[in-house]
Parts: sequence; C-alpha cells; structure tokens
Amino acid sequence: MIETLERAVRACGDLLLKIREKGLRTEDKDEQLGAHFSTQGDTLSQARGIEILREKFPDEIVIAEEQENATKIPPNCTVFDPLDGTIAYYNGCREFGVTFCTLRRGQPVAGVMYFPVDQMVISAVRSNGCFINGKKVTIRWDRPVDKTMVGTDVGPWTVHEILQPLSKSFCMRSIMAGIYGARAVLLGETGMYFNLNIAKIWDAAAGVLAVEEAGGVACAPDGSPLRWDAIPMDWVLAANRELAEHVLLHTKRWRGRET
Repeated sequence: MIETLERAVRACGDLLLKIREKGLRTEDKDEQLGAHFSTQGDTLSQARGIEILREKFPDEIVIAEEQENATKIPPNCTVFDPLDGTIAYYNGCREFGVTFCTLRRGQPVAGVMYFPVDQMVISAVRSNGCFINGKKVTIRWDRPVDKTMVGTDVGPWTVHEILQPLSKSFCMRSIMAGIYGARAVLLGETGMYFNLNIAKIWDAAAGVLAVEEAGGVACAPDGSPLRWDAIPMDWVLAANRELAEHVLLHTKRWRGRET
C-alpha cells in the first residue's frame, strides 16, 4: 500500500503545480467557519489520486475531501486530502501538500504527505518508522522550553481562549495546513502544533502517524488517545510529552466544537 500511496501523492502534487501555473478558479464551500473554498486543483488532484489508488486496490473505501462521505468513518478505509492548504496554494505560497492515509481496524497504519514545491515525501508505516525522502527520521529535541515555537492555524475558526494564553508564553507560528504542522514538528521547526475547530480526519491521519513513528506525541485536545471514527478532527502534536503538556494545559479547557 505505501508504495501506491507515495506514487499517488507525487502525481497529485506535481499536477497541482502545473495547474497553479496556468491560473486558478475558486468555488466557495458552504461551511460555518473559515474562508473555505476549493480550486480546480482540488478536484483534479482528487480524481487523479483515486484513479491511481484504484489501479492497485479497486475495492478500497476512499474517504476524500471533495466528495460526499458517510458521517461515520469505517475502520478499514483510506482517507485522502488532494490539497491540504488550499488558501496557501491559491496565494502562491509553499505551505500546501497532498496526503493519503490508510486505516485498518480503526487506526492509521500507512500514511504519506507530499509537499510538491520542496519535492518532499514524508511517509510512515505503523511499527516501521517515519521517513523523509527515504531517510529514517527520529525527532530530537534539546532546546529550552521558553525558546520553543508553537504552531497552529490562525483564521476565522481560531479558538482565542486557547491561542491568547499560549501566546503569552510562546511565540506562535501560523501554518495554515494540518500536514505542514506535522512536518514542522518532524523537522524541529516547532516543538508543538495544535489544530482545533476546523480540520478533518484526512488532514490529521498521516501527520499523526508520522510524528508517532518518529518518536513524538499525538493526542486529542483533552489528552486522550485520538479516535478515528468521525470526519471532524482536533489534535495536538509535540516533540515529546513535556512539550505536549504545555499545550494540553490550555486545550483541556476547551469545550469542543459547537454542534
């Protein structure tokens, strides 16, 4: 499966770059929070990715952003975001990518993220480690806590009662794509990353698996293990448990998404 996912993300990411060079059209999404829209890059990337996956795994259930999905996520499926970071993509930034993650028995087991501007592939397989462009990665953190940067996605969906107290202790980095948040933790650019109130399972799965396989920490905002049975997803990543606790101190107070 992992080889197929790697081939699919590369094809989708390279397609996204070609499409952006030609100019982008947008279509607004009907969502309560966030300046959400899609481009023809989102839809064409999704079609290409599913086509490649189906060549090897014709019966695989695919849960993808640009389609109608069941409310409850089946325990065996593949989640797919054909373009995570649409706003960055549309505005000519580099902080976007493509991600696939296969779930078995309700847990991520094989995940890939591809950042086409940097031609960076991050892949992880449960119990087999995390790799960046084929090189195994282990998170190493030896910096002082008071000099650590925290990543999150700042926008109309921001939970300010979490952001404001954290920003009194840490410098904050607005990342604008869930998979880029995981990448920043893996590369040691941020010690922590949290995503609240806006993201979906396909934004979280591969990045969570990669951070865990690299020796980092991933959990729900209340500190409990993450569940993979619903589309809405909120999570915390950190290089180690000590750093995670600095975010959890605040996210544990969050009441959760409004229904």
